Amino acid sequence: MPTLTELHQWTKPVLTAHRGASFDDAENTLAAFDRAVKAGAHFIEFDLRTSADGVPVVLHDATIDRTSNGTGKPSEHTLAELKKLNFSYWHHGERHQEPLYEHEEIPTFEDVLKKFRGKACMNIQCYADLAGLREICRLYLDYGMQEQGYLTIKKDETFELVRKYSKEIEICLAPGWDERAKPENLQKCASFGCRFVQPVNSSVTPETFALCKKLGLRANVFFSDDPDQAAELFKMGAGGVMTNKVPLLASRFL
Repeated sequence: MPTLTELHQWTKPVLTAHRGASFDDAENTLAAFDRAVKAGAHFIEFDLRTSADGVPVVLHDATIDRTSNGTGKPSEHTLAELKKLNFSYWHHGERHQEPLYEHEEIPTFEDVLKKFRGKACMNIQCYADLAGLREICRLYLDYGMQEQGYLTIKKDETFELVRKYSKEIEICLAPGWDERAKPENLQKCASFGCRFVQPVNSSVTPETFALCKKLGLRANVFFSDDPDQAAELFKMGAGGVMTNKVPLLASRFL
């Protein structure tokens, strides 16, 4: 598995599996991450929120309603309660009446680290509260993730909190969609010491990627499920793309 430093300097397209192989499988589950890794994804991307008992769990939405047979915020349920639910209702771009698997648990951050550390790098989107963020940072360091993953942070204040916790934690600063590709934001990312950025495909130009290269930033574009569109992004200078359809893009680019 290439390290972050190696992927930062990679001369070929880098593929990030958005919520795992989230089109073909149940998003943000161990099954989706396993499918993505087997397809050859360089990164698995996932989102972290916090359970009622303070455990970082993998979930994108503010509630569990869309992807599981439960309701409410993850912070309203203990980990034990969440683990009883089935999180395989959303796949192939929609919610289904029946789950994809008889039982697919919500993963904890530690579940993902135990199973996939050393198999793919990780793009870790943080939506947790302050206590949850501290626990995410602790686990990141305990598992020696410095060259194997980065925390994706939206706000400067959160960035500073992580930096105060440890300067060893790799961070990608990703503010609002309209802001990410602006020259002033890219320059700020470089000044903050970021190596990876995540501009949105609707706002990038060849000049965006030229500036990223000048600043020493690897641009992994959010997102593309179309191999032809991805090819155009790579031609423009993108370092990589995030995709829900990593097996499809891997068959073209890897």
